[in-house]
Amino acid sequence: MSQVLFKYRVHPGDFFRNAEIAKLPDPAHNFEGFLIWFLDNYQSDSRVAYIDDLSKAIEEENITTILIGDKSFKNKSEIQNEIEVIENELKAEAYENFYRLLRENKIQIITDHDK
Repeated sequence: MSQVLFKYRVHPGDFFRNAEIAKLPDPAHNFEGFLIWFLDNYQSDSRVAYIDDLSKAIEEENITTILIGDKSFKNKSEIQNEIEVIENELKAEAYENFYRLLRENKIQIITDHDK
């Protein structure tokens, strides 16, 4: 199976993305790559930093009560559940943005024939 490629028709205007041909990231295997390409304002989205903080908290050996932002967590399971909720929210927004970009003809899907 050939890989699916895409490109922005116009530079998206940030440091993480460009208008060169790139492999379309699969969110199941490259979640961060998918968010970088298709989540609006990835670099300044506070939820991305929040997930990073939560992930670091999971690495802690002994969790009694951890306060992150305005929420407190009593165990790793609660932290993991919070990560999943935020990731699902981000993924849904990125999918919506990807679809909008396609509909508005701002990105181009490139096939072997188009190369």
